[in-house]
Amino acid sequence: MSVDPACPPAGPRGSASDLRPIPIQDLRGLAEGRTWTVEQHLEGLASLTPVRGALRAVHCGNVLAVDGRATTILTLRCDRCLQHFNHPLGFHTRELIWLGEAARQQGVDSELLEGPATELELDPDALTESLDPRGHFDPAHWIFEQLSLQLPLVNDCGEECPGPSTWSSDASRGDPRWAALAALREPPQDTP
Repeated sequence: MSVDPACPPAGPRGSASDLRPIPIQDLRGLAEGRTWTVEQHLEGLASLTPVRGALRAVHCGNVLAVDGRATTILTLRCDRCLQHFNHPLGFHTRELIWLGEAARQQGVDSELLEGPATELELDPDALTESLDPRGHFDPAHWIFEQLSLQLPLVNDCGEECPGPSTWSSDASRGDPRWAALAALREPPQDTP
């Protein structure tokens, strides 16, 4: 796994269960950054299989360079036929996160991000994520966010989808998803 050329190679490894937030100042003290191996279920993500992957965070002056990849399988419900289906979910992302608003206003110090033959030209307005340099970096939450960004907007079980159970306009055999709305159309019942 690689990060930007300006940042050094992989550093100390963490264990799969060690996805706890780490103080950004502790990352600053690790010249080679921190690498985590991930093989566990994440809170807030009801996945069928554990999330498997790796993550690396390197403190590069006024930015945090994060490089990660992970995969898992979710069980989703098709929006057309209402049947459940398994959907693979994964990402491979590289991201630079500003450390504080002061860093955003100063721009990137070219000495910190200058490689052997490459200088990264970064637009401070193009990078929208920022962290408090006195705060923490949460690797589990970062992975959760990246996987959540990969969720489909429309859950479709595929080309073999049978579609809705009926195309009839008969209200009694309608789509069960409309039951709550149909209940609002019924007149209120008087209570004694």
